[in-house]
Amino acid sequence: MPSLSTGALQKATRKAIVSLFNDNSTLQNQFFTDQALSIILSEKCGVDIDADTVAKAFAAGGESRYSLQFKDMSIGYEGESILFVYKVYKLPNDNYFTAVGWFDSVEAAEAVNVDIRRQVTGIAIENEVEEAFKKQLKKDHEKKAKNKSANKRPPSPSSEKPPSKKPSAATVAAAVEQEQTSNEQPADVDQTAAPTPESSANAPVPAAAIATATPELLGNCVREERDEGVSIEEAGEMERAENEEDASNQRADNERKEYTKNCRDVTIGKDTVHNVPYSLDVVQKNYLSSLRKKAKMIDNLMELFKEGRGKTVFQSRYLRFLSAVSLQNSGGSDNGTVTLIAATALVLIRSIGITESEISTESIANGCPGESTIAEYEYHVAAHLVMMQCRRINLSGVKYLTMTTDGGQRKGCEHMVKVFHFGVTDKDGNPTIGHLALDVDTCGKSSAEIAAAIKKSVAPIKSLLRPDIKINGLTGDSGGGGAVQHIHPKLIELGVMDKNSKYLRCIMHALSKPFENACKSAFGEQGLGKCTVFQLAYSAITLFRKLNEQGGLELVDKYSSKLLEVLNNSEGWEAEGTEMFPQAMNAYKAKIDDDDHDTIKEFTKDLRNLQLPVMTRWKTVPKALEFLVDNWVPTYFMSVVIIQKEGSKSALYQIACDIVSLMTLRPAPVEAASNADANGSAPSSAPSSEDGNIDTAAAAAAAPTLQKGDTPILLSQAFFLVAFSKYYFTPWFDSGMQPDPQFGSDSHGHNSRLFVQQTFLMREELDEMMGDNKWKEMPEFRHYIASLAGLPSLGDVKKGGLEFMNKATDTFFREYNTSFIKHIENVWTSTMILPYIIGGHPELAHEFIRWLRASDDGDLAADNFAWSTKEIEIENQKSYGESHECRIDACMICLTKNADPGVILEDSFIAEIKDSLFESLESEEVVNFLDRSRWQQADEYDPVRKRICEVVAPHASQQQRIECLVQEINAMARTNVKEARRTVRVVIFVTLNHPYNRESVDKKREERSTMKEKLKVKRVNGTERITGYFNHVEGVLAEAEKAVEEAGEQKYKDIFDHYRKSDNKTSAVEREKKVQGFEAATEKPRNITKNQRRGDIFIPIAVGGGIALSYFAKKRKNESVVREEIAFREIKLDNVQLRLNEPPLETMELDKMKVLLQQDEAARLARNDMVREEGTSWMKINSVDPLSQAMKDEVTNYLAFRNANKN
Repeated sequence: MPSLSTGALQKATRKAIVSLFNDNSTLQNQFFTDQALSIILSEKCGVDIDADTVAKAFAAGGESRYSLQFKDMSIGYEGESILFVYKVYKLPNDNYFTAVGWFDSVEAAEAVNVDIRRQVTGIAIENEVEEAFKKQLKKDHEKKAKNKSANKRPPSPSSEKPPSKKPSAATVAAAVEQEQTSNEQPADVDQTAAPTPESSANAPVPAAAIATATPELLGNCVREERDEGVSIEEAGEMERAENEEDASNQRADNERKEYTKNCRDVTIGKDTVHNVPYSLDVVQKNYLSSLRKKAKMIDNLMELFKEGRGKTVFQSRYLRFLSAVSLQNSGGSDNGTVTLIAATALVLIRSIGITESEISTESIANGCPGESTIAEYEYHVAAHLVMMQCRRINLSGVKYLTMTTDGGQRKGCEHMVKVFHFGVTDKDGNPTIGHLALDVDTCGKSSAEIAAAIKKSVAPIKSLLRPDIKINGLTGDSGGGGAVQHIHPKLIELGVMDKNSKYLRCIMHALSKPFENACKSAFGEQGLGKCTVFQLAYSAITLFRKLNEQGGLELVDKYSSKLLEVLNNSEGWEAEGTEMFPQAMNAYKAKIDDDDHDTIKEFTKDLRNLQLPVMTRWKTVPKALEFLVDNWVPTYFMSVVIIQKEGSKSALYQIACDIVSLMTLRPAPVEAASNADANGSAPSSAPSSEDGNIDTAAAAAAAPTLQKGDTPILLSQAFFLVAFSKYYFTPWFDSGMQPDPQFGSDSHGHNSRLFVQQTFLMREELDEMMGDNKWKEMPEFRHYIASLAGLPSLGDVKKGGLEFMNKATDTFFREYNTSFIKHIENVWTSTMILPYIIGGHPELAHEFIRWLRASDDGDLAADNFAWSTKEIEIENQKSYGESHECRIDACMICLTKNADPGVILEDSFIAEIKDSLFESLESEEVVNFLDRSRWQQADEYDPVRKRICEVVAPHASQQQRIECLVQEINAMARTNVKEARRTVRVVIFVTLNHPYNRESVDKKREERSTMKEKLKVKRVNGTERITGYFNHVEGVLAEAEKAVEEAGEQKYKDIFDHYRKSDNKTSAVEREKKVQGFEAATEKPRNITKNQRRGDIFIPIAVGGGIALSYFAKKRKNESVVREEIAFREIKLDNVQLRLNEPPLETMELDKMKVLLQQDEAARLARNDMVREEGTSWMKINSVDPLSQAMKDEVTNYLAFRNANKN
């Protein structure tokens, strides 16, 4: 073989390899090492071509159409497609090897390149850097190609491809052996081509197995270079071309060196990137991705508040979120809410460096939701939540719902609150109670109107529920037009409730009623001018509330501190207290001497959160009485100081005088303190301290020292009522307000399962107190018993002495017992409600079932049935940790005395589960229907358990939950939101806010170790609350959105319109009826009655129509006119009408008569909806309109007197 120049050999070698790849598709998209190619080509051509020659054949600087420097990888082009890729790899031992391949794209080549490079050096090449290099180097190549285009050598005249020849098996073996034994390459480097996505369809071909290459390929290429048939001129031309090529390569090399002057190597961690231009920075891929993500966030933010959008830009899901969480400030205005949202957005935007020119304040205001948007999305949130709750009900499989209703007027709207309750399981599988607020739409007050309103509210909700679900329980008030016993039958008639459904009267009202009736019957009523202990408590609380209004608790605390400081060091005050109420004063001094008591701290603590004592407001009267007893001495002397400080015309002065007069009231004449004043009484209220009674040994020891007449009568009454409240009334009342321990913390108000047995426990304890007056021996009543030593025996109960108190306490217990039977016992032992006992104590449930089977078998009629005499313990009924022992027979005789077992057996409540109930009697152990772990078979008593969980437990025993909603409506009303929005807000509160409040407190309490510490947790605050609440809201709204998607667009539209459109409201229907009635009335014939032609002309005082009370004075001798006016007005004092010439009016002081006229005039004005300039308070009434003839006649004298004074 003739020898070739180095350039010719490299060129021939390059062409041969190009042809090899071009003719064999299975070799494409792979890299082959220079070692493998040198062996193949040497065999085919008969020329000794080493690996270095192969490597140099593709070195940069060759023909321009073949090479483009891409970092350390050269790319050759043939037209628009990639021809080949030349790549140099540096080994860990600083040696190099070359790889060549034919690829369809840069990406395919780079994929293999990266894979091999990682194996060789462990360096991952960043895509971003590669892209920057590719763009920069492509520009350089295009520029060079453009400069050389004028001198570009024409293509080779020979375009024919040489015939292929298959290499021998020995050639292939030699190539394999050479590659395996090469010392230049490490053993861990794969010398075969790595597969790429583009070549995955073709099996990878090892570099040594190029059996498909033509054996004559290189030889043909070399022969093209021989001088056979070539003239000297042509050979010279070829030589010049080769020299030009070498020069071009040299120029390219120089350009490359010049280029790298402006580059540097950058090391990040363990990786080094070479030849990085100073105009570029190198970052890790994950960091660059993070930057891109953050940049995208800023772009999104800029787009949200893009100039000129002029509308809310937030997604619907976030608008629902905003509307929901905004109700944490439901007492604030919509304007304030949207302003806070926009302000928060502005602060965040400015805080991250976005300026006014980039996002203007106007754009932020436009982009944030406005008042109408927030309001609109409240309806969307409510609709979503209702559909979510309906979905939960449907999926739970429950068949029964119960309902609680209650009415309340707020801001001119008579709301009827309606809430569904249903049995569900919590996330741990435990039974609990779910709640769904329907609405609080307004309606009329008659039972028919309320029933119609409930039907209208229930209809759209039932359309979302399974058709087999029934409403079979109702709870409500027992008074007024909406009394539950009146609306229940009407709801059955309207098809709203199941015909076998049951109703319950609220036990909070039922428990309060016996106490109210007993108090009124035994000790009188609270009211203006009434000398009762209730009016004293009202006045005392009013005094401190008014002081609070004047200067806040800070002023009250400073007054109290100064008062107690003087009281503790004043001998004069101590002497006065000892004279007026020695028992209370001795107890107070004992407190001062007790190091465990901080009298100032205790007193100021009691002054917080004072509530007016009103019989119809649960527990407010007992709390006010406890406060009065605990703070009798400080209250008295606070009133004394106020009398000395205030003017006689101030309201505080009048209230303080009433307090002093009532606190010193005695049944027998006792020399009073010089500053005592008997001007009547005034309004007030207060809570009590935790102690209640004066609980000291000193107080008990003071009893023997009392002399007849030492005890103020109202202090003795307060002692009795506080003792009864602390021992009996308050614990049982609190028990009724607690959640059912079996059904979780969200079951407060749902004690129906336990209240049947509680009825017996209350009855038993009441009987024990009343039997032989054993209450007198109880330690709770010791202060009352001690006070009796200071009451004189006057022989007649009307004189208010010891005989009165003995009669009053007997009357109290008698009236309490009578009302208890009516409101509690007869309800919970009735045929309708008694079956709920199957969810109570297992032993009592067992006996009840025995009783039913005995009736079914006829044993009751044959008198062959006997109750068990076993004694059992009922735990945690009256208070947590306390147990009650009772005999089963005594309990069941009491509970079943009013029930008919035959009727109970026919009731579907029992009839549908009778077989399971009777089967439980065959068990060796008494069955607990709520404890599956004790059953012999897993589903043995499931019908009974479901009946308890779906019917008994959800049936609310009281309306505490509804009362809370009424108070929340009151808070909403202050912002003037109307009926529809009040409804959707209540829906959101019940479904979204209330569960979080409960769950967050439960979770927080779990972190505490002792019960005392657990009970201290009332709510979660700060970051913990915000984080938990936001997560809760997002989770619930996501579930609600799923429920809406499942239900479909039309159902969602229907429920949304139900809440959103005003013409769907009950009030709209009733309003239309009233309009129709008005139109009908215009057509009726005129009927003039006597009432339409009565009344006298009102003559103002200024022209002689009324008389100032200051005109009446002893010196003018006109007391008789006042007496005639009082008699004419039929004014009563302590429920006794005052008459002329009869005591006490005959001898009543003028100042007292003026007070009675003030109070009556205020009441008369209130009845007639009249308002004086001086206001509506009776203490501000300074004149009266003459009603009696004597007073009218006195007007002339009065005008003459007034004119004379003016002149």
